[in-house]
Amino acid sequence: MKLISYMMFALLFSLSGCSSQKKLVKNPPFEMGDATCQRWVGGRAESGSGLLLNIPVDNAVATNTPLQQAFFRGRVADIKVEEKDGEWMAIANFINQREEKPDMVMHADPKKEVGNRPPKLEEKFPFELGPDECVVSYMEDGKTKYFKITGIKEKKPLTYQ
Repeated sequence: MKLISYMMFALLFSLSGCSSQKKLVKNPPFEMGDATCQRWVGGRAESGSGLLLNIPVDNAVATNTPLQQAFFRGRVADIKVEEKDGEWMAIANFINQREEKPDMVMHADPKKEVGNRPPKLEEKFPFELGPDECVVSYMEDGKTKYFKITGIKEKKPLTYQ
């Protein structure tokens, strides 16, 4: 009897995590064109570098459906919707962060290492995507929904002077 109750508890516990997974919508309430991505590099070291994701969208996105974030190549960026050359574009800029290693005190006396900060743990990426796939999050009826885009074409890198 105890074995059955333990098994039921384990089954119930294992199924409780299923609803927290992000589900993809097959048909979003807006139209999208062919998405492109393009690496960019600033003219100076402090300018940085990154990757720009451009997704042509219809006018309904700009007025009715707020796009939130883009998940692409293991990274997340906020989306801005802008009009470029008479066409509405959803733009996500994935900026490469320069990692500055903080000074650490390494000493035989652990009390002198008190000011050291522990390393940040990276969050697990919520989707399994290929290099030409992206997931876009948007709000609809007060809920966050997700849509997958495939076949993203990569343009030549853009170098600023």
